[in-house]
Amino acid sequence: MKNIHGKIFLLILFLISNLLAQESKYCSFQLTSSKYKDIVINEPLRLHFITRQKIHNEVMFFDLKANKSDAYEIISINEKRHEYNYHDAQKEFEFLLIPKKSGKIKVSFTFNIRRASDDAVAIAYVGSRDNVKSIPTIKVHIASPSLTLEVKKLTQKVDAVGNFSFSMKIEKENSNSYDAINIVYHLEGEGVLDEDFEPISSIKGVSIFKGIKESTPKPTTNGFIYNKEWSYALIASKDFELPSVKLRLYDYKRKKFITRVTEKKEIKITPLDTKNLLDDVDAPQNSLDIKEYIDYLYNLLLFVTGFILAKLLDYMPKKVTKKQECCKKIKAASTPKELLNAALQRGDVDLKNEIMELETIVYKKDSSKSIAAIKAAIIQKVQKA
Repeated sequence: MKNIHGKIFLLILFLISNLLAQESKYCSFQLTSSKYKDIVINEPLRLHFITRQKIHNEVMFFDLKANKSDAYEIISINEKRHEYNYHDAQKEFEFLLIPKKSGKIKVSFTFNIRRASDDAVAIAYVGSRDNVKSIPTIKVHIASPSLTLEVKKLTQKVDAVGNFSFSMKIEKENSNSYDAINIVYHLEGEGVLDEDFEPISSIKGVSIFKGIKESTPKPTTNGFIYNKEWSYALIASKDFELPSVKLRLYDYKRKKFITRVTEKKEIKITPLDTKNLLDDVDAPQNSLDIKEYIDYLYNLLLFVTGFILAKLLDYMPKKVTKKQECCKKIKAASTPKELLNAALQRGDVDLKNEIMELETIVYKKDSSKSIAAIKAAIIQKVQKA
């Protein structure tokens, strides 16, 4: 009986290892997830894919693309290639996955390789940088690796999944009517935040003016890193209550519901006496102060003079520096090659990474890179120089 149980156990282990680690005649590959079961909607997951070539007489490039689905959101976090030896390469891909639906969801990828001979690589890199040709490769579809995850709904409605801090600061609790009361709510943490979450939407009898200050949420394998601030200016003519605000969280690591609550405030408003807004003595209707008249003419003369000078400056030739001219070329570049040539002219700025990415696009015909993102990074560095 023990032997039977042992054989069944070994068979299960064999089946699991075959599901996780797969092979073709070109390479071995494996796709794994940080969790497979007991997952909730919006819980961040880390997906990891690793592949290594088996044929050691050619150069091999690996391409992995996540297939889109409304059941999840997936973002590439990192790609890393390692050369153990010539013709012995390994590549790792890391993704952030956020489930959006409950039930069993299938996460699938398209895995291809590009094969290149030594002669093809040598021919491509003969000559100067401007003469580099794209490496001729043979594209081979290897597999469509996938994972099945079991996702469930939370038993309570939440505003965020992860770990967050939430606080409120108020400038004053007493004010005059129609004088603004400034309040700031600050949220910081890591996970997934509901895009519709807002501390204050409306308060009866209060006019609300809002501003939001937020850095772009940075994706990590634990979700997004948030740093967000809501600023409100509240104006009222009578006393009102500033309600407490609740941020409802689910900490998926501790499997615990948490509520962050701000303090409720009673705001006191002192009405303005309308009598104080009126003058005791009526101003004369037809009086004319010569000083005010001269001041008016003087200000008018300054305005007209400034207007005329501004118009004249528009017609004067403007000197354009070499840096400005080069920056114009970068902004005007409409193709990867034009952008590469413009970037190479900026020897005063460290654009090594961007130039390497552009060379990959131009000479290796790699369309996985974002031209717009590279261009934005170059302009940002040039403007800081």
